[in-house]
Amino acid sequence: MSQRIEALLVTKGHAFDREPFFQMIDALKHPSPDVLVHWTHVEHPAAEAVLNPEHAAIYDVIVFYDMPGVVFKQGDPPFELYPPSEAYKANFMALLEQGKPMIFLHHAIGAWPLWDEFTDIVGGRFHFLPGRLQGKDYPGSGYRFRTQQNITVLNTGHPIVEGIPATFPIRDEAYMFPVLEDDVEPLLRSDFSFTADQFRYGGINFKQHEPGSQLVGWTKTYKNSSIVYLQFGHDELAYNDAHYQQLLSNAIQWAAKTNKPSQP
Repeated sequence: MSQRIEALLVTKGHAFDREPFFQMIDALKHPSPDVLVHWTHVEHPAAEAVLNPEHAAIYDVIVFYDMPGVVFKQGDPPFELYPPSEAYKANFMALLEQGKPMIFLHHAIGAWPLWDEFTDIVGGRFHFLPGRLQGKDYPGSGYRFRTQQNITVLNTGHPIVEGIPATFPIRDEAYMFPVLEDDVEPLLRSDFSFTADQFRYGGINFKQHEPGSQLVGWTKTYKNSSIVYLQFGHDELAYNDAHYQQLLSNAIQWAAKTNKPSQP
């Protein structure tokens, strides 16, 4: 029996190479002969009208490749942060109570930095401005473009890493930020040294950051929803990487199976 997965893709808030990205999305429509992933794309701010139990009911999984809550500007500081509306937060939490699976990709870890519970949902936070997280003060987080890394699979039995080698190389943007390691199920670890001296760019005072986590992929459950975070996905180097494509395809299929539809 063929399977059709309805996937909602949410973007905006961070620039990306649209043509190669959507070429990858198109290539993931048929992960196998008996599976079809039907994609629906929505951008912010229109996403707020869709991300609620009524309008998202038709979707089996929501994939976030977005970064709302941050405005880049000329000035000091170069970032302006804003929170989501109370309606957005209420609807988002209702989706999690409903059990809607969510996958967060790459820069989505930087979304809604002023919404503390969002950090708990995803499992970490990229700081643009110094901030406090779980009672600890952090400087800005760091990023480094096109970083060569070797990735180790930490949970070889998980469906998300099916068909993925125990170790594999990837060249992609790396992030140095706090991960709530006690709250996540580790899936992937990088061999890169996530120390401040390895990063040229970042949030305010990122050079004062203590060594960051080497976890670059994990799963967790929040409320009733399965959550996946994959740090990969900055540009065409990642979009065209067969391992990344397989990870994303596997994550979509796995998450969709955990979907808990609303009961009539």
